[in-house]
Amino acid sequence: MKKTKILSLLLSLSLFCTLIAPGTIAHAEVEPKSGSGDNGMKISKTATANPDGSSYTITLEAFATGEKTTQSTDVPTDIVLVLDQSGSMEKPIGGYTYTEYQEWGGLGYRNYHNDEYYPLRHNGGSENLWHKLNDNEYVAVSVEQQMEYDPISNWNNWKYHENQNNLYCLVNEEYKKVSVSKNWKGTYNYDVDGKQIGSGSGLLGSPKFNDGYAPLYQSVKEYTYSYTLNGTKTVIEKSDGDGSRPKTQFYSKGYSDQAGGSRLNALQNAATTFVNAVAAKAAGADKDITTTADNIDHRIAVVGYADTDRDYGYNTGVFIGSELKRYETAAAGVYGTALQDMSKPDGKNNVTASINELTANGATRTDLGLKMAKGILHANPVPQGETRNRVVIVFTDGSPTSGNGFEREVAQSAIDTAKTIKDGKTTVYSIGVFPGADASTAGEEPNRDYYDDWTGPNNYTEAEMSAACNWFMQKVSSNNGTPQQPSYYLSAGDAASLNSIFQQISNNIGGSSTTLGSETVVKDIISPYFTLPAGASAKDIQIDTYECTGKDAKDGYTWSKNDDAMGANATINGDKVSVTGFNFSENWCGTETDANDKITYRGNKLVISFKVEPKAGFLGGNGVPTNTSAGIYENANAQEPVMTFPVPTVNVPIEDVIVNAQDKNVYLLGNVTENDCKTGATAMCNGVDLLNESEYTGANAWKAEYVNITTAVIKPGEALTADGEYTISVKVDPRPEKPGIVTPTGTKAVARTGTATQNINVFKPELTFKDSEVYYGDTAPDYTGNLTDTKWKHGEILSDAEGVTMIDTAPTLALTYTPEEGKIAGEKINTKQDIAVDVAVKINGADVTTHTTFQHTHCKDRTCTLPDGKEFLIHVKTCQLTVKKTGGANDESYVFNVLKDGNKYSEVTIEGNGTQTLVELPVGTYTISEDTGWSWRYKADNGSSAVLKADSPNGSITCTNTIEKHQWLNGFSQVRRNIFGKSN
Repeated sequence: MKKTKILSLLLSLSLFCTLIAPGTIAHAEVEPKSGSGDNGMKISKTATANPDGSSYTITLEAFATGEKTTQSTDVPTDIVLVLDQSGSMEKPIGGYTYTEYQEWGGLGYRNYHNDEYYPLRHNGGSENLWHKLNDNEYVAVSVEQQMEYDPISNWNNWKYHENQNNLYCLVNEEYKKVSVSKNWKGTYNYDVDGKQIGSGSGLLGSPKFNDGYAPLYQSVKEYTYSYTLNGTKTVIEKSDGDGSRPKTQFYSKGYSDQAGGSRLNALQNAATTFVNAVAAKAAGADKDITTTADNIDHRIAVVGYADTDRDYGYNTGVFIGSELKRYETAAAGVYGTALQDMSKPDGKNNVTASINELTANGATRTDLGLKMAKGILHANPVPQGETRNRVVIVFTDGSPTSGNGFEREVAQSAIDTAKTIKDGKTTVYSIGVFPGADASTAGEEPNRDYYDDWTGPNNYTEAEMSAACNWFMQKVSSNNGTPQQPSYYLSAGDAASLNSIFQQISNNIGGSSTTLGSETVVKDIISPYFTLPAGASAKDIQIDTYECTGKDAKDGYTWSKNDDAMGANATINGDKVSVTGFNFSENWCGTETDANDKITYRGNKLVISFKVEPKAGFLGGNGVPTNTSAGIYENANAQEPVMTFPVPTVNVPIEDVIVNAQDKNVYLLGNVTENDCKTGATAMCNGVDLLNESEYTGANAWKAEYVNITTAVIKPGEALTADGEYTISVKVDPRPEKPGIVTPTGTKAVARTGTATQNINVFKPELTFKDSEVYYGDTAPDYTGNLTDTKWKHGEILSDAEGVTMIDTAPTLALTYTPEEGKIAGEKINTKQDIAVDVAVKINGADVTTHTTFQHTHCKDRTCTLPDGKEFLIHVKTCQLTVKKTGGANDESYVFNVLKDGNKYSEVTIEGNGTQTLVELPVGTYTISEDTGWSWRYKADNGSSAVLKADSPNGSITCTNTIEKHQWLNGFSQVRRNIFGKSN
């Protein structure tokens, strides 16, 4: 067999030893334990902040220790499989099913809420939250909960009071709970720690807070869903709010008795996989069983047990190939030949045939199985001077008994036999697949036998039976009755976990043959938060070696730096730093004693150091790991490390937050939302815009993994009528330290807050009106032509000026025109004087007249005087009518009635054949009628009508007289012009 100088990682008889990495504490030497108490290596890793404040020095140290790094060989192992083939092995082994978490929501099935998933998480919950990777693989989901606080604006007293269970204010960088009380007067008081910070009146009123206590906040929980696979954490998604639903579908894991096939079939499959794995190891480094130079003679014997009752198959004995040599006489005769050499084809074939012949019949005489295992080991002692590991694996699906139930006599016999085996330096695994199998509990020794008689005094509960069986399995195994981690009692609930148990045990068979020679690779994979300095090359990786010169008073080694790297050299590949060429085996450190008992110290250690700096965009935080994986590998082709270094963490400062924002322009009664405020704004921290979530979420989530980002916007309320300000505040706060990672001492990263305050400019309307004309008596106008221009202005700046960006569009103005009272009646102009008009302005029903500027355009060639508070004039014009008389006597007076629209409007007297003009007349149809009392001698032709209107305001009517009576009329009164009517 091949002889090598090896790192002594001897067989660790633990299922999980290969899964457990060294502790994750920086500055500590790590000594993974093995069966001999020392693994032959000491390693450490540190991360130290440099004086430049922007980089860190990573230092890895490793050396092999003395006595354990010696000439050795691969360790052959004898394995006895003690396998249950009782009748209950026909039962299903059971398995796990995964069911979607869904609830009926009225519109179909929907995912659970965040607050419903959180108690199901694996990191502190009920451990029943799973994520589906593919059709056959599910991973456990952890959920981290982080409280975020959102500022509140424009709430009334009632809403604050209703939500006081989730109400906070920020006091000295700490969120304090706010309580709200209401008295009988309708006054609301706001208190923090017994101190009143504000008050308000009325249900719908707005409170006023003391300086420094506004705004108030609501808490919103952020949920981060993640899983860890192969040591790498993957974030599935983040979801905000208890009542929100994550997009990812999660699953519950449930056990089904019928899911995994029979227990016997599961055992045969798992045991066959185990045998194949041991056979592969027995084939040696070349993996070829036919070339025997490097083969390792691992050996396996197969014992099947049930009972010795012929009526139940008599299936207890030792297998030789496919033949069962029954207990006791026939079995004893083959003890010496039961162990089959797995380094030979016949040996593997025999063991495989034995496993295939397992049956299911009879009771569960575990004691008989262990007695046969003891007999096999006794018949095959380890020759003097030879090293062999000895392992017994006891599998059972039920309680020790010769019938049904739990028999203490059978159990104690098995425990006693197992103790004898263990005393002979043999490790005993016990594997249980019975209901309630739990390797983490000590169980409970039964005080009586348990029989399945249902009614008798020895009847038992399921819990009692499970407790008794777990006690039995702990006592049989090398746990010796006390649960421990790693454990020698292993429990499986389904076929997959049973197969995994056998696979992991096979991983430990034969010890380790790792040789840490000059091909050894020390590899460090830098974490995603750090990078090597720009332009770094292999020459920037510092490699030093130190000679071991003795021990100091603290029993630690003393060292002297060498002049060279002793063949070690570095390479860089992306985020990986690798060093090879140092022969740990040849340079093991310890003492050597010569023939004169003189003790000298020997050996050298390897020290690797290099600088890293935070990646551009990483926002910092406390306890940030410097690497995702660092380990020692046997050679460049090795996929798994022999051991892993600890993960030192550092505190990365958070840079200043610089917030820039823009002035906002809004129309009168408009609103400025938080999103409006953020539009065009930036909050830069280490090159990351914190107001753009895509820059630090999704694929960029690593940038903010160790900080919380809080954005608050303080702004005026809604329906703005005056200029104001808004403030954007962005805070980057270190997250709490993660469990399992020790935050280094020294200066911690502290929160950084940036703010920016900008103006909100309210643009108001400016309306320009011109005067209009209307005729006396005409229909009142509709004012459509009086408004000549509408502008929106802030001071002298127009809303449509170049460089001005408005929020939303200009609102529609509703104008109401009110003329002077009494000057319009029945929709007719009722005055000869100008009419002043008042204009009221509304937006969506709200009166904004006082916020409106009015301009007036004066009429050309006219002086127009506007009364205070009026916006324009209606100039009233009048008509005129000329009445002519012909055919009369020049020395006589003639009287005419003037009719408007058929009604007498006025009288006019004309001397002789003269003319009279009536002025300031309203529009209308005019006729005349000569008063025959004055002109009784004449026949009058009163002429036609005259229509006076806006486009023909002047008219005339002629009365022609023809004399009929030639008589004189003596006048006795002076003739005068007389005009009268309803209006004048």
